[in-house]
Amino acid sequence: MDTLNSGLPLVVGVIRGMNKSPAYSFIKERIALEFQKLEKDKITPWAFLLSDKGLKLTDFYGKEINYAGVEFEGSPRNTFWKGFIQLFLQDIVSRSFSETRSFCQTHGLDLKLPLDETAFLLKTGIKRAYHRMSEIDQRLRGRGYPDSVSRYNPEGEVAFFEAFVEERMSAELALTPKRNKTLNAFYEEQKFWFWFIGIVVAIIGVLIKVFG
Repeated sequence: MDTLNSGLPLVVGVIRGMNKSPAYSFIKERIALEFQKLEKDKITPWAFLLSDKGLKLTDFYGKEINYAGVEFEGSPRNTFWKGFIQLFLQDIVSRSFSETRSFCQTHGLDLKLPLDETAFLLKTGIKRAYHRMSEIDQRLRGRGYPDSVSRYNPEGEVAFFEAFVEERMSAELALTPKRNKTLNAFYEEQKFWFWFIGIVVAIIGVLIKVFG
């Protein structure tokens, strides 16, 4: 396919028709910043590949990538789509789930809904990143006339990362330990019986003193 659905959100969106967890604002803000930084530092610079300055940036391992005086085909285009952005996305996914887990554990929150929210926001950010890459790809291949070439549809790349997100979320859920009740929680649930037993014991004590 040559086209990509337009109208994706410019920022990571909200979950509609769903009650949000207390962690949602934290998760949304952190993931939005991750993808904004990725777009600014690692995706948008490719738009200047054909300029006089060319392209100069570093890959995930810190290795320099330099392209100047070349067309956007062959090695440069293959690097753009297949050998560059994937490790950054995997890192964002892994760190986002870890941060959600840490936040929930620190604040005593159940993990299920926050993990669902994390997965949703990651998928939205990934679609947005690939949408931006598709725009840049079309502009570079069209050499300033993007409408002269068809737009590449990265549905395969998006599907791969959506599956990766789902797999990671399933692993996180499987690792979630059952929450043990604290003494305070147990008391709150059973305080009527503590009160009742205390009254009975007090009455028995009085009866013993009276008739004993």
